[in-house]
Amino acid sequence: MRPLLTSLAISAAANTVSLAAAAWLFDGFDIRFWWFVLAVVLFTALAVTLREVVVGTVSRYVRGYTIVGGLVLTFGALWLTDLAVPRRGFAIDGTWTWIGVTAIVWAAGVAYGEVDKKAPADAPPVGQSLP
Repeated sequence: MRPLLTSLAISAAANTVSLAAAAWLFDGFDIRFWWFVLAVVLFTALAVTLREVVVGTVSRYVRGYTIVGGLVLTFGALWLTDLAVPRRGFAIDGTWTWIGVTAIVWAAGVAYGEVDKKAPADAPPVGQSLP
């Protein structure tokens, strides 16, 4: 349970930084503090859930993530968050704002994924040669 909580905390921190940076960079992205907190929690839950569903469904057909798949999942989680949180507290307006916010949040998700990587249970220890 502890690794899951650590993973969620790291994900929430990455999402907080990326959403705040995107809001600072784009005039068409408006957030208010308490709604921002709710949006981070909701976005993190959606992103983690969507990722697990897709990985569980697709992993037997496709090895690894694709850039396009990650962008689509990020856009989907942002869109659902935008629908769920009232406009007075979280609003993304304009095509270029949507593209930019999606790209920034996706890039932070990629960075988070690098920090949060877990070796498979059957992976050999570092330094041990493979058969």
